[in-house]
This record gives sequence, structure tokens and C-alpha cells, in this order.
Amino acid sequence: MHTSPRYTEALGWAEELHRNQSRPGKKVPFLAHVISVSALVWEDGGTEDQAIAGLLHDTIEDAGQTHASIQERFGVRVADIVRDCTDPGKVPGHGVTEPWILRKQRFIETLAQLSEASLLVTSADKAHNSRDKLLDAGSDLDGWNKFSPGFDGLLWYFWRLHDQLLKRLPGSRSVQRLGDTVHAILTCPMLMARLPAGRDPKDWVATYLQRSNIHADTRSF
Repeated sequence: MHTSPRYTEALGWAEELHRNQSRPGKKVPFLAHVISVSALVWEDGGTEDQAIAGLLHDTIEDAGQTHASIQERFGVRVADIVRDCTDPGKVPGHGVTEPWILRKQRFIETLAQLSEASLLVTSADKAHNSRDKLLDAGSDLDGWNKFSPGFDGLLWYFWRLHDQLLKRLPGSRSVQRLGDTVHAILTCPMLMARLPAGRDPKDWVATYLQRSNIHADTRSF
């Protein structure tokens, strides 16, 4: 498979839109993330439209673009995928941002309805983000807790994402990468030291909402 000038154009536009942005808490250009996501999409057998969406997947959420502006440049298929990868709660103009856990619960619930084209890009995004956080924080609890949901919240989120994505895309390389990251966290000494005696790690993660007194069916904690 060869790339077309559309892909080169998308890469240039992504660089322009994210030029002054860095990865959260790091001196790494934000562009590194979207290039990595696009690469994972290619490696997972994605089309050029999906790979372009990988380059642009954060442009609505973080770069002020809209479905219409993306469609004008790259067509409705790319624009639809980018929209599906976007957290509406973080888009300017959508009102007060909901608490992190409610936004993530809502996003997880949408995975059952997303097209496979969008799921492939979402899986690449989550695979790269989760692995990046694992490599950054490692076995340092303070490193995990610098992220707003903390260690327990992030582990719950990655575990739920993998559980849902595996049902839809069981053969995906990105879903496998996400699963490898979840397994690495579930078996790390830091988690083992936090578990009650004899408690299964997966069972512990599954009870995160109850342990944190977070009500899944309300908008309050």
C-alpha cells in the first residue's frame, strides 16, 4: 500500500494545528502522539482514511476544529471517525465539563455503537496513551497520581476499555497492545502491595466505582 498526497496534507495540517502543544506533563511535542496513533492504525490494517483520522483524531477536542472543517478537507468518512474519537465533554462550547469518571463512563458506553472504522482508530489512541502512561509512571505511585483520576481510576478505565474493545475487535493489534499494558499493571508489585490479602486483581479493579463511592447512574459523587 502506498500513501497519497492526502496523507501528506493531513500530516502537515496536524503539525500546524498542534505545533505549540506538548504531551501533558512532558517536553514532547503533541504531534508525536498523533503520528504514533496513525502508525498503529496502519499496522492494524487500517485504510488511508483511518490513518488520516489517526493524525487528526484530537483536532476537534484540542485544536478548535469541527466536523465540518475536517469534512471540507478530507471527506465525511474521516470527519465521522474524528468525531467518534472526540470527548464531547472537553470540546469548547459544550458547557461545563463533567467529572472525569462520568465522561469516561459515557465514552465506554458508546463503544458498542461505534463503527469498526472508528473503533480501530480509538483502539490505537487508547493503546498509545495507556502504554505512554505506564512507561512514564512505571511503579511510582506518585507518578500515576499526578494524573487527575489517579492510579486506581486509570487502571479501571484501561481495564474497561480493553474489555469492551476486545468484544468488538478481537483481532486488533492495538487492542492486544492495550491488553498487554493492562496485564502489566495488574501484575505489577505496586498493585499487589495495595490489594487486600487474597483479593484477585481484576475483581479489585472491577469494584473501583463502589470503593470510590462513585454512583454510575448519577451525576454526583
